[in-house]
Amino acid sequence: MSRIAASLDRARPVRVAGQALVEFAIVAPVFFMLLFGIIEAGRFILYYETLNNATREGARYAIVNGANSLTCPTGPPAPKSVSCNPSGSHVVQRVKDAAFDVMGAGINVTPHWYQSDGVTNGDNGRGMTITVVAQYTYQSLVPLVPLPPITITAESSLVINN
Repeated sequence: MSRIAASLDRARPVRVAGQALVEFAIVAPVFFMLLFGIIEAGRFILYYETLNNATREGARYAIVNGANSLTCPTGPPAPKSVSCNPSGSHVVQRVKDAAFDVMGAGINVTPHWYQSDGVTNGDNGRGMTITVVAQYTYQSLVPLVPLPPITITAESSLVINN
């Protein structure tokens, strides 16, 4: 080896063996917090959209099975102006079914029937407005992302024409 080559080898800085480990220790927490934050945001959007769709399905179920409907899920057709489901239990069940157990039993559903003047009337008759309100408390799955419980509320209103 020539003298010049030997002097060039000595002039190069020596790499520190733990440099990559230190850089990883600095960058990794930020990277994983960002990654888990993106996952939690995706989960939140999934639950939000699922709840919105479920309330829409519940309201649609109520207008299709109104008091003048030819079909009643509890048996023979109901007489005119008498609701098949005065308590709204079928609407609540339809909302929970439409959420396809993503949210489990934690969904609180409240159906309301209104007249055109805004007075509550539970007869589910033609011209009434059904409003289905659902709430769910979202909990973070990954404890690394410090999110408090968030209450998601969805509401859907349709007019009964049946």
